[in-house]
Formats: sequence, C-alpha cells, structure tokens
Amino acid sequence: MYWADLDKRRPCVVVSSEDVLGAEVWQTHVVPLTSNLDRAGLAGNVLLNTAMTGLPTDSVAVPLGLELVNRSWLVEAVGQLPGALIDAIDDGLRAVLDL
Repeated sequence: MYWADLDKRRPCVVVSSEDVLGAEVWQTHVVPLTSNLDRAGLAGNVLLNTAMTGLPTDSVAVPLGLELVNRSWLVEAVGQLPGALIDAIDDGLRAVLDL
C-alpha cells in the first residue's frame, strides 16, 4: 500500500503483477481506498480495518476505481496487506472486470 497523489492524496493498493513491477515502465495499476465506509457494501469492494492496514482510519478498497498511474505519484509506502485481504481485492477485481 502507498499514499498516492491521485485526485487528492489518498491511500491505494498496488495491484500490478510482479512482471509489470519488475519492468522498466513508468506506470502501475492501483486500487484506490476511500474512508467512506458506506461503500463497503458495493459489489467487489473490500472493508479494510485499521488493525490490518496501519492507516489512521478504516477504509474500503474500491476495485471499480482501478487506475493506471504514474509510479512517481506513489509518494510514501504505507505497508503490506495480509494475504487474505489481497485475495479479497483480487476477487473484487475479477468481479468488476468480469474475469
């Protein structure tokens, strides 16, 4: 997870594959997070509590908001999510992209 300068400074989860992350490209895919907990009930979204993320507030991962961003927009590493939450975000991506 990183703090990123997107529409505003917000946390996001980098979801690009290791192959993409290892390539000499300037872009990466991220799933943005929101503090609007009402969005947790929407299809594909994943509730992330502070105990699991280390963020100051509970958040919701929004796979529908998947973005291809400039890597320079990733301004500060936050930490790494547990595998179960990564799996849930992967499931959310599959749901919204119909994979």
